[in-house]
Amino acid sequence: MAEASRRAARPTKKGGLPNTVFVVAAAEQIPHELRGVADFMTIAFPWGSLLRGALALDEAAARGIAALLAPGATATATFSIEDRDRLDLPRLDAAAERQWLAHRWAGLGLDVCALRPASNDELAAMPSTWARRLAAGRDRAAWRLELEARPGVVGIASHDVTRRPR
Repeated sequence: MAEASRRAARPTKKGGLPNTVFVVAAAEQIPHELRGVADFMTIAFPWGSLLRGALALDEAAARGIAALLAPGATATATFSIEDRDRLDLPRLDAAAERQWLAHRWAGLGLDVCALRPASNDELAAMPSTWARRLAAGRDRAAWRLELEARPGVVGIASHDVTRRPR
């Protein structure tokens, strides 16, 4: 975060982002002051509970992610998971799992706009050594999830998003 913070502090003419806020907090425990303030969120190569939250499998982490977004805001998550990682996660190349992911996020007020393999151009544009390794043709797939917060909704689920619909 130190390098990203330094770049954000540059003058606007040099690519600075004067209204950027960097927070060290667990997705499960988002500070109340930050609820609904983000217009755009990027999650790059999450692991553990943040990965499970980005896939809306960990309800507390997913609620935290959704809570940060302002109505109409967008979030992008790029991740690389493989069966060999032994994480017991759903296969994203299965249509039923993609629909189930969309259902989970819908329960938190977010629409899945896209879930697809990340392109090499997208990976190359990310300031991450892991992204560069993936873009270099390694044998791991990278996925890109794009979410949009529904107008008027700030990350509140009306039902248990981890339970499959009948």
